[in-house]
Amino acid sequence: MTKKIILTITSLFVLFTPEKSINTILKASPLQTETVINKIDTATTHSIFNISNLGPYVFPVKGKVISPYGKRGHRFHPGTDIKLQLGDTVRAMFKGIVVRSGRYYGYGLLVILKHPDDIETYYAHLSKCIANVGDTVNPGDVIGLGGRTGRATTTHLHFEIRYHAKAYNAQKLFDFEQQKLIAENYSEETPVKLADSKSDTLAAPINTEKNVHEEKIFHIIKKGDTLFSLAKKYGTTVNNICKLNHLSENTILKIGRKLKIQ
Repeated sequence: MTKKIILTITSLFVLFTPEKSINTILKASPLQTETVINKIDTATTHSIFNISNLGPYVFPVKGKVISPYGKRGHRFHPGTDIKLQLGDTVRAMFKGIVVRSGRYYGYGLLVILKHPDDIETYYAHLSKCIANVGDTVNPGDVIGLGGRTGRATTTHLHFEIRYHAKAYNAQKLFDFEQQKLIAENYSEETPVKLADSKSDTLAAPINTEKNVHEEKIFHIIKKGDTLFSLAKKYGTTVNNICKLNHLSENTILKIGRKLKIQ
């Protein structure tokens, strides 16, 4: 019975395991096969940040998600777009300090709130900013009115959550349509290599801090590139790109120049 179960498990791994590793499994004794299968893993989950220290929360608006975080054609969309009507109230999700309130490139009218643990939330495409820089706002306080300023094809709220200036998928934490918390801890899966046929040990664990925050990314300037478009494409900020390359926000980008993005 034990051999039959092991053979069934082995047959399933044939569909998903590289040929070299399959041969190792099939040639092994039942005990060795069970050991190898137990050591096969495809991913490990690591924590990036936690929102539990931000305190109570109130959803900024209630509406349908019309564009999620992630790739959008040839561009990267660093936030979650939620449908609203012109003039709808937009509320602070967490208690925070207003660090930006005004027009900002394709974001249009934008309010940015700074929270504990270097977490920020962005509220963009507003028709009016109500909160002012330096204000301390509480969850549910009205910080602006909905609109379609900036690069927007319809009235909606563009919402972002950022940690150390890097944008992350807010829909891993919140269900905006059902207005429910999904998780307080933001985690991601990191691929792990299968055991080599000549060894029964897995590859060394990936340094998640380096993988997430210290990976070096460069971009060669092409016609039409701007600091804003690069920040949107790579899910970072104009200020961060400027600091990494010793630029000002008004620097004219020369075609062919190599910029460090991260």
